[in-house]
Amino acid sequence: MKGAVAGPAQAQAALPPVLFVHAGAELYGADRILLELAAGLQLRGRAMQVVLPGPGPLHAEMARAGVPTLQRNLGVLRRRYFTPLGLINRLCRVVGASFFLRRLALSLARAPGPGQGVTIIHSNTTAVLAGALAARLAGLPHVWHVHEITTRPHWFARVMAAVVGLLTQRAVFVSSAARDHMCQLSTSVRRKAVVIHNGIDTTRAQQGRRGVLRAECGFGAEDVLVGMVGRINWWKGQGRLLDCAVALLPQHEQLRFVMVGGTFDGDNRARDELLQRIAQGGLASHVVVQDFRADVGNVLADIDIFVLPSTEPDPFPTVVLEAMAAGKPVVAFRHGGVCEMVEEGVTGILCEPVQASSLGAAIQRLAASPQLRQQMGEAGRQRLQRLFTREAFIDRFATLYAEVAAEHQAR
Repeated sequence: MKGAVAGPAQAQAALPPVLFVHAGAELYGADRILLELAAGLQLRGRAMQVVLPGPGPLHAEMARAGVPTLQRNLGVLRRRYFTPLGLINRLCRVVGASFFLRRLALSLARAPGPGQGVTIIHSNTTAVLAGALAARLAGLPHVWHVHEITTRPHWFARVMAAVVGLLTQRAVFVSSAARDHMCQLSTSVRRKAVVIHNGIDTTRAQQGRRGVLRAECGFGAEDVLVGMVGRINWWKGQGRLLDCAVALLPQHEQLRFVMVGGTFDGDNRARDELLQRIAQGGLASHVVVQDFRADVGNVLADIDIFVLPSTEPDPFPTVVLEAMAAGKPVVAFRHGGVCEMVEEGVTGILCEPVQASSLGAAIQRLAASPQLRQQMGEAGRQRLQRLFTREAFIDRFATLYAEVAAEHQAR
């Protein structure tokens, strides 16, 4: 990071208003991390505005935290727009949104208070371009919070890395894995790159009641429940976990599997294929697929072994932090940011990517030992408290904002 970094107290005093621009309004990982950050800064009395691209439950959660939100079509980049007409559509939306955000950012900068004259625009995920363009149009500092490790299509990953290198003052990565991946695609990113690991308020993950999920699924208290939480799509690995279930269930009658997560609007193919495989295999009594649910605490309370079977590197999955907070051992493939979260052999087991047999062996080992599950779960809870607290996460961003604002004003 450039220059002298202010301490938390200095950062608190100097922090200017922040305009958050986000690519969704749901309550998955990046959405929840934005909520943690904005709500934490709001409690410290910081002026801010959050702009979301459409309706969704994140608006209500922000309102509960006292954080103001606006809705505006931001031209968010999705794979379905990777056609000539789709890209033209996105370009038009991004240009319009950029001028809207420029006006909004300048109005925040004119408001009385600390940091008057400067608004930091914080773009949450690389799927939203309008925030970076608005900052350039307004002559204001920009922070890009990178939650992704984009591998496909490769041309898009390279273009986005170049754009991040060009249009931001700081590129904040959720993990070293995410940073290193983008820096390999564009060397201009490295001098702007900062790693800030996510942190969470553990209340949501720890307030669940054991038995709720099991009763819904028809599972017994004595069953060993293996579960994952994540949006159902091509790379989150639900199919790999189902492969494990198919291989393990004939030998382990007490194993049960649950997969919790919704889909992108209009993209149900992966879910439909998953349900079809379960039905054809006669596994419906042992493997349950549920839609997104807000009560993740109840899910984690009933899960004995938490699995992250992502077939592509997952940058820094928030749900793993929640599983650690709930005292659950984590099984995952050894790639992406999870390698910075899980201490191998201590808080969980990291497996050879992306082999279902390796994943299954780890599940089998934990299923056979309640004592090992308890030891790893407790070690994970302690590791979270040491390294991934919400307070440390917010302190680091407050310090970063103060530094970026000071650099901007010194020009």
